[in-house]
Amino acid sequence: MINYFFIFVLLFSVNFLYSQTIDTDTSDVVIRRTKKDIPSEYNISDVIIKLDKLQTKYIIRVDLDIPLKTTLRLNVSDTNSNILMYLINDQTLKAGVFRVKWYMEFCRSNNCTYPPGRYLCEFETDQFIFQRDFYLK
Repeated sequence: MINYFFIFVLLFSVNFLYSQTIDTDTSDVVIRRTKKDIPSEYNISDVIIKLDKLQTKYIIRVDLDIPLKTTLRLNVSDTNSNILMYLINDQTLKAGVFRVKWYMEFCRSNNCTYPPGRYLCEFETDQFIFQRDFYLK
């Protein structure tokens, strides 16, 4: 009986892990160095959001201050801490100020990939984790 319970829990756990959809297509993520200045500390700016010209996608932008060459992660998650997309995944960036820009679907219903609501942009290095929230209307 315990073996069957363990198998059920294991299958349920595996099924739960794979039910989370993560957007791994980073072809529309742009990372560009904007300043040659070396910042004094790590920081993530407020998240800037605007609609594209066709009003079909949000253009979302965040600036990262990186004082030392660092391997980092930058991802977007929902309010339940489910990671929706990796913008930077264990990539090493040199010291400087970088702008990361990406696109998210614009929709007016809850039946789309990124429905209106609150999202978190999480910047993580081996030294700290920093979050900024933003809202899609």
